Amino acid sequence: MAPPDATTTLVDLEQRLARAWVERDRAFIDALLAPEWAVTDASGAVLTKQMVLEQTFASSERRIESMVIDDLKVRIFGEAAVATGRTRASGSYQGQRATATLRFTDVFVLRNGKWMIVASHGSSLAR
Repeated sequence: MAPPDATTTLVDLEQRLARAWVERDRAFIDALLAPEWAVTDASGAVLTKQMVLEQTFASSERRIESMVIDDLKVRIFGEAAVATGRTRASGSYQGQRATATLRFTDVFVLRNGKWMIVASHGSSLAR
């Protein structure tokens, strides 16, 4: 059964994850994303954990400079939870500036007392 402060914990994990992408904290990201994690991105492509980590950390061509999460809602279902929210990110790819605003869904499961994200989805919002 999920601990009573699970909502607070999951909100904190989402905010820490946003900081980890900006700070390039691969260890935190790797620990939070379950081995089977995959994301369906805004184009409809399904990317595995390995693919995302390689794209993010294999070179310095892709940089996330800021990421803000808001409108965050968490629903707990025993040892599973769904977090939804909005992400506003900016950075660069191959020297070109980019910004994105997304609606996201993260699915968490509680494993051995630790919350992990097992699946994510992002949809682009008009700017």
